Parts: sequence; structure tokens; C-alpha cells
Amino acid sequence: MSVHRQLPAYRVFKAVSLLALLQGGVAMAEEADRQIEEIVVSGKYLSLDKLDSVKTPTPILDIPQSLSIISSEQIEKQSFTNLGDVLRYTPGLSIGQGEGHRDAIIIRGVETTADFFIDGVRDDVQYFRPLYNLERVEILRGANALLFGRGGGGGVVNRVTKKPVFGEQFGGFSSSIDTFGSYNVSGDLNMAVHEDAAFRLNGFYEDLNNHRDFFGGERFAVNPTFAFKATPDTNVLLSYEYVDDERVVDRGVTSQIVENGPDVPLKGFDKTFFGSPDDNLTTLEAHIAKTRIDHTFTDSCGEI
Repeated sequence: MSVHRQLPAYRVFKAVSLLALLQGGVAMAEEADRQIEEIVVSGKYLSLDKLDSVKTPTPILDIPQSLSIISSEQIEKQSFTNLGDVLRYTPGLSIGQGEGHRDAIIIRGVETTADFFIDGVRDDVQYFRPLYNLERVEILRGANALLFGRGGGGGVVNRVTKKPVFGEQFGGFSSSIDTFGSYNVSGDLNMAVHEDAAFRLNGFYEDLNNHRDFFGGERFAVNPTFAFKATPDTNVLLSYEYVDDERVVDRGVTSQIVENGPDVPLKGFDKTFFGSPDDNLTTLEAHIAKTRIDHTFTDSCGEI
């Protein structure tokens, strides 16, 4: 004769709960014995908290506009050689052809060749701007006529140049070459001539070439800069930049007229140069001289 005894449900529940608790305690003890390795992840391109393109050293958090800042480190790591290379990777911007001899951009649908600034001062000369002497590029998207005057309907592009550094001696050199045979070299030298004075020299040379037949050219630029403290509260900066650019104007491939439709580029002529390379030439000599004086009147007012 067999006897079957049914246990109350609550006793079964207690037994299962006790077993789960014991297993959980063992797992927690095993976790406590393990040593968790600390992992620290850090890295950034930008180390500034203020923007110069709005005419005053305004904290970035206080600027009510969409903006992008590309540092010199990012420019170097991504091998940018022209301002157009930088702007291609910027949201809200696209690059125009510029007739093959100047920077032309479209900011939020507004095309412009004049909304360029250097250290907050308008630079609307029609040419291709090199990057050899830049600390960073600041792009502000949105209307800016109140701060920058005419233009500025879609936004502005401000280039911040490298400045002499007091009390430091350093230098650098870089070069690059591409598969088309184009190459460039650039150098950067900073010298502290006194505890309150410093000199910085940036130079650049580029031999131009691309996939198009008969295209070629070269450009050269140099930018000496001198800074000193006139008084403990007054800084003076003197800068001169010379840019020489000679190149064949490459306007791209001509369009094919399509009946009852938009024109399209001719296919199969990617390497063909349309025009005369002897006549389609552009030359530029730019002389840019700057003087900047910063004076701190009081600690509360800051620099003016």
C-alpha cells in the first residue's frame, strides 16, 4: 500500500525561494571576488569654451545659434588642404563650383562668396583660402546681419589664425602628396624673443594637379606674426600675410541639353579639359595686414 502526502503550496514556495536565495548569495559572492578593471575613455578635438567670431569672447553655451568648430588638429588628421574640404564635412553647408578660381559655399540654401571672415574681420576677396596658418574654423548657421553687416543671410565662416605664444619655443613641419602628383609642404615656428614678446612664422607651398587634362598650378603663402605686451594690461598683435596663387581654371564638364528635361553633364569626359589651358588662367596676389590691440580696463569688463 502506498501513501501519498500532498504538501501545502506555501511550503513548496518557501523551499523554492530559499533555494533561489542561496544561489543568489553564491553568485553575489563570486561577483564580489572579481576585480573590475577601470576603463577611462577621454578624447576631444576642442579645448576652448568661447567663440571669437561673434566679436566678443562669448561662452559657447550662450550663443543662440547652430555652430560648428573645426580645430587645427582635426584639419591635420583628416588631411584637409582647402577651406572647401573642411566645409564639405559640415552640416548645413554645401560647396559651389566658384567658377574654378574661388571659394563658393551654400549655407542653408543661401549661396555666397562673401560671407568669409578672418579673426572676425570680413575677407571677401575671391580666391581659394589655404589652411596652413589656422587655429580653427568657426561656422555659424543662421542670419547674422546684426553682427556682421551686409550678407550673412545663411551664416558665416570665420577663420581664426595662429597667434604667437609667450614663453614657448616650438616648431612643426608637414608634407603630403596624392595619387595625381599634387603635393604640399608647410611649416610652423614659434619663438619667444622675450618674456613679454613672441614671434611666429607659418609658411606653405603647394603644387597643384588633379584628374583633369592640362590642369596645373601652384600657390605659396607666408604669415609672420609678432605679439608683445605694451603694458601689463595691454597686448599688441602685428600680422602680415602674403598669398600667391596661379592656376589653370577648371570649370568642370559642360552640360548636355536635354529636351523637356534638365540639362545633365556629359558622360565619359571626366578627364577632358573644356577650354584653352593657355587662356583659362587665374592669378592672385593677396596682402593681408592686421593690427590688434587688446586692453583690460577692469576685471569685471574683461577685454575690449
